[in-house]
Amino acid sequence: MYGLYQSPEGVVETTDSNSLEAALRELREETGLRIHQARAKWIGNDLKYDCDIYAVEVDIRENP
Repeated sequence: MYGLYQSPEGVVETTDSNSLEAALRELREETGLRIHQARAKWIGNDLKYDCDIYAVEVDIRENP
């Protein structure tokens, strides 16, 4: 869909407090984007892969 991107994948590390912190860390490490937690919206949990899914709206002008 237009304007949507798939987040990089990763795992929760011992330094992460929760899955959201892990997701934002992976996003930062793999894309350079630094997103505040308040901008991430929890979509749900994928039971098949046992992972939480978050959505973040990113403006096209935001560059790493």
